[in-house]
Amino acid sequence: MARSRGRRKIEMKLIENESNRAVTLSKRYGSLFKKAGELATLCGAWIAIIVFTISGRPLAFGSPHVDSATKKFLYGDEQDAIQASINSSRRSKIEALNNEYNEFNEKSTSDKKLRQNLEEEVKVFLGGITYEDYKRNMGINQLMEMKSNLEQLKTNLQYSSDKESGSSFDDECEPDLSTIEGPRDFLQL
Repeated sequence: MARSRGRRKIEMKLIENESNRAVTLSKRYGSLFKKAGELATLCGAWIAIIVFTISGRPLAFGSPHVDSATKKFLYGDEQDAIQASINSSRRSKIEALNNEYNEFNEKSTSDKKLRQNLEEEVKVFLGGITYEDYKRNMGINQLMEMKSNLEQLKTNLQYSSDKESGSSFDDECEPDLSTIEGPRDFLQL
């Protein structure tokens, strides 16, 4: 039977074989974390250990947490660390709200421009007056002419639709004459 070498002192230098290095790390990081946990328990110390494997995978231990210990390291006092965490959270929420506000403003501005463009097109179509003025200044003859034009448009649409598809759509294109302001008895057929 072969005798084992037992415990012996290992020379502290980089292990040349990458496979052996990975095995040694996987065997030893648990012991390192265990000792760090014991130290934190015995002394009330805040501890953060981050180890990256050869392949780049992070292994972390923290007491009470890695985030808490690193924030305390970066910002000092525990209250400072907590305040920094809260401020960081607030900053991210404020940034998200600012982005949402900016998007809303951009959409609102583009909607206003679209509205102005449409109003200008309607103004050009109505001969240089706004739709409200046009509607207010319409006389009975103009209303009757508009009604006639709408009826003619409906007939033309029916004819072209019947011609293309062979079907009728009387109810589909019925103009809503109730929105036209003026005496109701003139608008009846």
